[in-house]
Amino acid sequence: MDRLVESSCPCAWLTMADSSSLLASSTLLRGRNSVVDPHQGLDRAVEGTLLPVSAPDDASTVEVNLCRTASELSRTLQKGVGFSGGLGPLPVPLIQARQEFLESLHTTVFSVSLVVQARKVVEALEVSEPNLRPELVAPADSVALDAFVARHGDSWVSSVRLGGEVQGVYTFFAQTREEARAIEQSLGGVVALGGVRLGPELTRRLKEVTSSSEVNSSFRVRVRGLSSPPEIGPEDLEAFVRGFAAIPLDRPEILALETRGYEALPALGAVFAPVAANRTLFCGDAFQQGLLRQRERLRELVNQCRWVAGTYTVYGLTADPTLEAGLKRLAGDIEEIDALRRSFATSPSSPLDPPVLEALAAGSPRLQVVVSDGETMGGDGGTPFAFEGRQQAVQRRRRLVRIGLRSQARVDQIRLRYRQDSGGFNPVEDWEEVHGGGGGSDRGTVELADGVVIRRIEAKTGTRVDKLWLTTSDGQRLGGGGEKGNRPLDWAPPAGTVVLGFSGRSQAELDSLRPVIARFDPLSWEPVAENEDP
Repeated sequence: MDRLVESSCPCAWLTMADSSSLLASSTLLRGRNSVVDPHQGLDRAVEGTLLPVSAPDDASTVEVNLCRTASELSRTLQKGVGFSGGLGPLPVPLIQARQEFLESLHTTVFSVSLVVQARKVVEALEVSEPNLRPELVAPADSVALDAFVARHGDSWVSSVRLGGEVQGVYTFFAQTREEARAIEQSLGGVVALGGVRLGPELTRRLKEVTSSSEVNSSFRVRVRGLSSPPEIGPEDLEAFVRGFAAIPLDRPEILALETRGYEALPALGAVFAPVAANRTLFCGDAFQQGLLRQRERLRELVNQCRWVAGTYTVYGLTADPTLEAGLKRLAGDIEEIDALRRSFATSPSSPLDPPVLEALAAGSPRLQVVVSDGETMGGDGGTPFAFEGRQQAVQRRRRLVRIGLRSQARVDQIRLRYRQDSGGFNPVEDWEEVHGGGGGSDRGTVELADGVVIRRIEAKTGTRVDKLWLTTSDGQRLGGGGEKGNRPLDWAPPAGTVVLGFSGRSQAELDSLRPVIARFDPLSWEPVAENEDP
């Protein structure tokens, strides 16, 4: 055992020469400001005895967790990171690497996440017999206490774990509680009483839920502890997680740490109470969520608002006016929390009052879309082709990106290229459908970028589609055919309506064609509880 004290050169007190020990030991006893900058190590105010944990309980773990709230997701990703005070372990912000990974998931308040992770600890250190360094004097007044926190933070690192981990997250972006519960029920085949079972059945079931669910989904993975981690897809994750413990780690990183408040030290207990009370306001305790978690929830609502706004943009539609008002409310609430954080940074000992957060009461925006069929052009010959998965189409932002035609006296062929976002665990999916034969002449194609949609359909039809002209919102025109049809059509989508694609019938020619139309009604706002369910 070695006594840890301050030194101008960390190597003066290190007992382990390797870089892993240097990283772990240099983190211990460092001050942390849990509210203002939780990722920055500050000056040490504490000394203590360094104890290596020879056989930590979490030396090698494999876990699968279904997270029904964002708080559960945060706790799952930060496993082993915590704050200890008089009431036991309390939640604190994630270490920076995990915080960045959590933010990259772009979760919303109703997201459901399945986390598959493995961890390998190669170094575990903790501190016993902590005391205030003898050359430091306990603050005698609020000015001295504020100066102490500015230099040493509101807590200190009492234990650390070093090693590597792999974390894979399947996220289902439900917009309502009902959709979230449906996802949970769909995963019921792999959710056991004591948790979720890892195995090939999990991967298979996830594919089924992804393809059948009406909500959007994504897959992200992060590996730490390896200088050159492999590319890991959804199909590779299970095998990689199972074998992770056997992989040599060539770049171990800080995986977990625990911090303790200075109020737990006898020399600082009474004087530190005002800072501890403010920290609880931000970080929460065993009974209530803190403002930092509420800020994360507000950011999740911002993510949902931006997703809805992006969907309007993809289809070239004007956004519902309540969306802008909601984003302003969210920005105002986030600024209120940030203003309190700035006040804490200026004077952490001054009493702070919790703000009233209006955006949580307003709730989360949900698109209200009705998908229907437009007028049928042509007859009932040929073989039918469908616009598949129409109820999922807008949720996955399915849109036409290219249309091509062949025609002569009639329309011989239509070529439709679709794109959708994350219908499975791939970011973007493209495919092309060709309906009709190879007769006639090629009339070319039109390209539809994001926000460019069909704005006018002109046709002459009888038993087949004799003539067809399409005009896009950016002025492109594509068409051809003859004049035999006796049923003319000249149609433009009403405001708030967009053509998603087409269904119809075809054989050697285009026998019939019918637009599939989405009507965007006013947004609904799903209430969000002030405190999440446990």
